[in-house]
Amino acid sequence: MDSITEGFIKAFHLIITLNTDLLGIIFLSLKVSGIALVISTAIGIPLSAVLGLKRFPAKDFVISLTNTFMGLPPVVVGLFVYIMLSRSGPLGFMGLLYTP
Repeated sequence: MDSITEGFIKAFHLIITLNTDLLGIIFLSLKVSGIALVISTAIGIPLSAVLGLKRFPAKDFVISLTNTFMGLPPVVVGLFVYIMLSRSGPLGFMGLLYTP
């Protein structure tokens, strides 16, 4: 049997037996994703409501900037965040990289 097939068999076995380490990883991932969702929703909904409903001098510029940022590939944003949080980056002193 080749190694890829063995890997799938082991992974399937871990899922079926409800391995505690695997469940811990799954729940940590769901927790981090859920917290990120709540934070981004709490920030995004009020800001988008202001952007959509209010008139202010730089509204067209802010809309253009928002559209530009939404067009960035996720890999580019991820690399930027990684560089910012790495030890040699400007926020590296906080030690946030690879922490929940």
